[in-house]
Amino acid sequence: MEGRGAAQGTARVERAVANRPYLSLIDGVRGIAALSVLFYHYVHFFMSGPDRLKMPGYQEVLPAREVLWPAYEWGYFAVQVFWLISGFVFAHVYYGHRVGTRSFVVNRIARLYPLHLLTLLVVTGLQFIALYRLGYTPIYGKFDWQHFVAQLFMASDWIRTGLSFNGPIWSVSVEIAVYAIFWLTRGLARRFGAVFTIAMALGFGFADYKWGASSGVLSCGSYFFAGCSLSILREGYAKNGRILALLATVFALGGVASTIGGGDAGWRIFGITGIFGALFLLLAEWQNSAPAWLDRACEWLGENTYGVYLWHFPIQLTMMLVLMPAIRTQDIARNGWFLALFFCLTVVIARLSYVWFERPMRDFLRERLAGSRHRPANPPKGGDKQVPGS
Repeated sequence: MEGRGAAQGTARVERAVANRPYLSLIDGVRGIAALSVLFYHYVHFFMSGPDRLKMPGYQEVLPAREVLWPAYEWGYFAVQVFWLISGFVFAHVYYGHRVGTRSFVVNRIARLYPLHLLTLLVVTGLQFIALYRLGYTPIYGKFDWQHFVAQLFMASDWIRTGLSFNGPIWSVSVEIAVYAIFWLTRGLARRFGAVFTIAMALGFGFADYKWGASSGVLSCGSYFFAGCSLSILREGYAKNGRILALLATVFALGGVASTIGGGDAGWRIFGITGIFGALFLLLAEWQNSAPAWLDRACEWLGENTYGVYLWHFPIQLTMMLVLMPAIRTQDIARNGWFLALFFCLTVVIARLSYVWFERPMRDFLRERLAGSRHRPANPPKGGDKQVPGS
């Protein structure tokens, strides 16, 4: 009976998702943000020594810096964009639907955990090889069982102790905690709407200002619930294009003004939410009229996002181990062809990972953990991709 109930719960989730338009254009933004992380983390090749410090003057020798400098310098903020998108899409998919907790948890595990576990084990093996060949672990220290256990349970940055193993997973780990808060408070969001989610975003933002150095969950929560608020506002004015256009304009102007007037702090406090929030409102409205080629291109980018994000560091580490100690990576990484090789390898492996591992494992775990007897024969377009993995 338990398995049958779980199966019915999963079927309800898929029917709910089927009734919500797949926001492929916003998924495309998520994919572009993930690609920008590749350029931001390209600096890893210039900090491969035992001290793990960036090579002095590395900014001047980055390939195609005159063109790619925004990604090299600002790629870090892709993480905040991920969180904002997650909140927007979670609210779009789950608010207003009666979905069981088991179904929600099963979908999150099936979507996130298999690739995380695989890349964690790959990085662990590579770091053992690095210890044997080089005597240290490049880029990230903290190579011990305590940090491995935290990574194993996707809790690596709930309390900040320093990046370890597959370091970029930190931003996904804090989302896990926020997912739980989102789910536990969904009744309040259903009752009070945007008033509640805006209060949550502000509360998390204040807590991040006060205690953000101790945990990444606080910053994530602020952006996540800001995304929820944007989605609720959009749903409320879905039939009034003028009001939505006005909201988008206000958010965009507010984001630009915050950035110009407040610099880096303004960009973090409202610049990202304002500018990208306006973009998401417009893209969500344009979704139904977007050309088919753009819809498919954005869907393809979105499918590769999680793989790009989790595979790029193992690929970097592998390239370092192939070259070192005979060749210094900071010397070869100055070349444009090396950047292109890293970029293409990551995209290709991310695509293969999605097609041959992520998607099959997601479907397998959904069936094993929630049953398949009552699942629809033809899964809805977009499926669980509605909910970003990172």
